[in-house]
Amino acid sequence: MTYLSDRQRVEIALPAHVMMGVLFAGVPEDEQKTDPDFRCAVDLLRQAAREAVDDLSDRSARKVLERVRRVHHSIVAPYSGEGEDVGKFGLIAFYWIKDLVETGYFVFAEGSAIDRALTLYITAIEHKAAISKLDASARKQSRKMIRRLQATGYYAGLAMDAAQIADELGDWEETAP
Repeated sequence: MTYLSDRQRVEIALPAHVMMGVLFAGVPEDEQKTDPDFRCAVDLLRQAAREAVDDLSDRSARKVLERVRRVHHSIVAPYSGEGEDVGKFGLIAFYWIKDLVETGYFVFAEGSAIDRALTLYITAIEHKAAISKLDASARKQSRKMIRRLQATGYYAGLAMDAAQIADELGDWEETAP
């Protein structure tokens, strides 16, 4: 197996943890017990998250997973206040993961646990993408989330394309004095 640093392991496990958090926050508790798609998605996401630490000792795995939890909480915090729409954060997370995949930064096998979980996740949040203002906001917030992660040393190699950079500059110009 290829050597992975703790940082790389966090980057691999974090998308699964974030999606799992969105699902737990967005699916009513009574449905969590009865919805087979929810149960399946959670099981697949747990499997995907474990794959990042499977080859480590228990102590090392706990250390990496604690880092994952800290990073997860830090990126969710701005969106978890009273009255915040979990569906919007679900879209933000989707666009973040989409950028990771489209740039080749995050690669997974077709049919893998994370691949199957993403299919279920997309089905659960796609109705939110139909709300154009919410979708546009989620796309912009996704890029800001990427920048916050990069500022803390994660996903440093993730490059944004010219359209994303132009969007960010547009946001900056709108708020400039």
